[in-house]
Amino acid sequence: MRNRISLTVAGIIGAMMLTSLAALAGPHSANVMLAQDDWVRLPSSGGNSDSEPPTRSTSQDAKPVADHPQRGGDNAAVTIVEYSDFQCPYCRAVEASLRQVMKKYGDQVRLVYMDFPLAFHQHAIEAAMAARCADEQGQFWTYHDALIENRSALSTPGLKSTAEQLGLDSLTFDRCLDGRKYESSVIADRTQGERVGAHGTPYFIVGNRSMSGAQPASAFQAAIDEQLRSR
Repeated sequence: MRNRISLTVAGIIGAMMLTSLAALAGPHSANVMLAQDDWVRLPSSGGNSDSEPPTRSTSQDAKPVADHPQRGGDNAAVTIVEYSDFQCPYCRAVEASLRQVMKKYGDQVRLVYMDFPLAFHQHAIEAAMAARCADEQGQFWTYHDALIENRSALSTPGLKSTAEQLGLDSLTFDRCLDGRKYESSVIADRTQGERVGAHGTPYFIVGNRSMSGAQPASAFQAAIDEQLRSR
């Protein structure tokens, strides 16, 4: 009986301590957890990607090849490389921040798009291939924006319907998509992303700084301003 009483008392004291610690932590600790979870991670393979800091320095081998879609001029002072997945909700959420940043900095910044379709997103790789098929007809960003706005259009019929609605040549587009013409290129992008530290989407390299997650415009602005000051 004495042992049971001691265990009960210890349990009550432990619960009281945990409650006190939670109260001291306050809402700020919860906000940090939400910020770190604001992206879609690759399934864990025993590594420590979940604890990776949201920003870090990265090497210059992250520079994309010249034939990737971009917004902004070739001579921009700062390049933002975006690794993205059309089915990722956080990639969709960060679009507002990116648009705000591009408007604010104008020709000082360019955005380069790289594919990072996650294997557990059923439609991601096909959507990435479809966007490249649209790029053949000079309509990558128009098609990209249409898919971002309409997440229900990611099935094969939806991808083809979107191309038709945008006035693309349907026969050429369908042949490109059905033949999986750009599958190897999309996978090559993902491999490049993994090599430079991407463990999920969205993932960004701003100059020589990397950021993961649907960051607010202020986070991009801070990184861009740092790059501009160092020039």
